[in-house]
Amino acid sequence: MGNKSLWRNTKSLLVVLNYSSESQLKAYRKALDQILDKSHVKKLIIIVIVPKEVDKTTLPPHFLIYYHSPSDFTFWGKLKDVLLLQELEKKYDMLLWIGAKESKIYETVQSTFCAKKIGINCSDESFFDMGITTDKDDPSTLLAFVINTINKIEIYE
Repeated sequence: MGNKSLWRNTKSLLVVLNYSSESQLKAYRKALDQILDKSHVKKLIIIVIVPKEVDKTTLPPHFLIYYHSPSDFTFWGKLKDVLLLQELEKKYDMLLWIGAKESKIYETVQSTFCAKKIGINCSDESFFDMGITTDKDDPSTLLAFVINTINKIEIYE
């Protein structure tokens, strides 16, 4: 591939994924570490959507991960997490949204500038530039498939 690949030109990445278990989260972290070690990405933020019944304070802290739950919004729908709000005011080269978008954070992320928005196993033709559907469940296999797919897309400016 030439140097005009969509993936190779990604320097900042915003990843949003749904939490299902701690082992799944560890697998995503490991897979992202492996993929990003071989990439040009210099800035990464990960938002993990945690269900209401999971106590996010029990999850392992990480400086790149923001755990988000439905209780992180005020009655009026404003995000309470000031640090996450600051991150979402920045610009990103790419958004990878993995899984369902039935979350309050979806509307907040929509106002974040992302040059390319890719939905993985979710659909919203009005928001995402591209949708990728796969039956792969393993985070490593899923992310490798996604990266290989977007690495084949050339940027024309």
